[in-house]
This record gives sequence, C-alpha cells and structure tokens, in this order.
Amino acid sequence: MKTNILLESGTNELEVVEFILKYVDKSNNEQIQSFGINVAKVREIIRMPDLTKMPNMPNTVYGVFNLRGQIIPAVDICKFLYNVPNYSAERKMIIAEFNKVRVGFIVHDVQRIHRISWNDIISPDTMQEFDPEKSSIIGLIAYQNKHILMLDVEKIIADIDPTSAIDGSQPYKIVDKKFHVYTAEDSVVIRKMITDRLIKAGFEVTSFNDGLSCWEAMAEIEERIKAGEDLKNIVNLVITDIEMPKMDGYTLTKLIKDSPTFGKLPVVIFSSIVSKDVIHKGESVGADAQLTKPQIGELLDVVRILLERE
Repeated sequence: MKTNILLESGTNELEVVEFILKYVDKSNNEQIQSFGINVAKVREIIRMPDLTKMPNMPNTVYGVFNLRGQIIPAVDICKFLYNVPNYSAERKMIIAEFNKVRVGFIVHDVQRIHRISWNDIISPDTMQEFDPEKSSIIGLIAYQNKHILMLDVEKIIADIDPTSAIDGSQPYKIVDKKFHVYTAEDSVVIRKMITDRLIKAGFEVTSFNDGLSCWEAMAEIEERIKAGEDLKNIVNLVITDIEMPKMDGYTLTKLIKDSPTFGKLPVVIFSSIVSKDVIHKGESVGADAQLTKPQIGELLDVVRILLERE
C-alpha cells in the first residue's frame, strides 16, 4: 500500500482505495455500490480470515481475528450501512488504521486505487435532506459514469464503540490573553467539539468546513493587513484537519507557510491519519505540530505553548 502520494505534500491530491458492497434491497433487487477509503488509512488488504465470535459484541462486529499477533475486530460494512449481513463467499478484508485504532472492514471486493484531487470530491452537505451528524459519508466522487462514496470510517467506529471517539472530558487551562484561532474541519461533530473546547478554554474561534473556505478568509485578512491592521489582532493560530473536500490540510498549511503575510502564523494539523508513516508530509509543508484526533487535551496544551511563544 506504499504509494508515491505518501511522499508528496501540498498537492491537494489523495489516493483512494475503491471497494464495492453488494446487497439485496427491499424489492429483492441486487444493488452494487462503490465506496472509497483514503490510502493513508489502509495498512493492507487480505483474504477473509477465520473469525472468532466474542460475547456481547455489537451486531455489526462479526468477530475478531489474529493478524501477526495482534487481535483485530472485524466490522461488516454492509451490515452497518444497509442492515444486511455480508454472506458472500468471496469476501475481502481491508485492514485500516486511524486514531491509533486498527480494524478490519469486511467488503465484497476491492477494485483499484484512484488518484484524485480533493477539489473533485463533492461535499454531501450540498444534497437535500442530508444530515451530516448522522451520515457515514464524507464525500462523493464522480468517476467514469459511477459514483464512489467516501466513507467516514472514524464515525463508523465511533458509532460502534463510543469510547474510541474524542474524549472531551480531559482537563484544560484557561488562557490569560484573548487569542483568535481559525479551525478547518469538515466533520460537523468534531468541528463543534474542537470549537466548544477552545471557547471554554478562553479562545475566540472562527470555524470553516474545509481548507478552501479557511484560505479564502485569510485572503480577505491580507487585504486588511495591507490597509494597516496587525495580523496578531485578527488571527493567532490555525488548526486544520487533513482530509477535507476542496482543499486538504496539507495544501492549506503550505499556502499559509509560503505566504509572506502568514508565514510565521502557527499551524497545527489535527487529523485521524497522523502517524509515523505520514508525519513527514506535515513537516515538509511547515506544520508547527501534528496530533491525532483522540488527543484533544494535548491539542489545547500544544496550542497554548505555541501561542505563548509569540
């Protein structure tokens, strides 16, 4: 799964593993749908292993299996999304890792890897009757007469096991000065959690649902600075996710750090895919810190330390 995209940064591109699910709808018709998962979250793809049933497991977790000494839960994506179990004889397992969690996703088949731009991913919140707090889809890719749905695997795991989600109960300190923080995060739930925690800690916060919206707002700030305003009186730090439609966090960070106006502005990358395999990408675009999403308590500490340097 090691591909060239892992060696690049600031290109606003990603590689997506396409897999398919098959299910029979209420009219007894077979349906086939393509889904996608970021290559950065995929460790390997294996044949369906033997599973061991465990008591008191959620009905979407079909058991656990041993992979080179590590016990990993197996989640049936078809059961989770459509409430239809995957009984196909030719199933595959996608081993994913994010937020320091490793999990196996049972799928019908894995198709190929696509390299695309984040700008080509349509945010599902543009669709009518879409509830971002309930949906497990973070984007839609139109590709060769089909639609690939980008799966929010973090939300799926958080729904199955709420203890794996961000812990908002960690203690925090109140800041003495008024600092203004910009955040770029496409998840409504996580964006609200980060915002609430920052506000409770004494920060002023402006939130954006993707990197492009954040960068456009900063372009407006540049005009204000040219008119004589001080950057420190407008924004003091940026927190960004990596995976976002329109513009990813690496590209946003690179634009900020390459800018004569914003180059010294601290940027913190806060993402589920921050790991030793990709941390060099954040370093290459100039990120001041990189944290994985369960570490919200540590995020506030890092933000405070960076701002105290100013």
